[in-house]
Amino acid sequence: MKLFISKLKNIDSSISNVCNNGLKFCFVLSLISTLFLSTYISIHNPNLFYFGISILKSSLFFMAFFIICAIATDTIKKDLKR
Repeated sequence: MKLFISKLKNIDSSISNVCNNGLKFCFVLSLISTLFLSTYISIHNPNLFYFGISILKSSLFFMAFFIICAIATDTIKKDLKR
């Protein structure tokens, strides 16, 4: 766990910027899916529920994807400089 945290702290600034923007976008998608899911409570439309859950799953997947790709890209970039 310490290795993972230290890799996140030492990421290049340009890669960190892309990762932060991607995480912000995913957070907005999560908020939108939460809006759809909260609307489902009052309307009870199953399609609205499935749409909200699908967007939530996608946004969580992309959050993990941005973090993993940022670490991988930074590692490759640092290895190429050696």
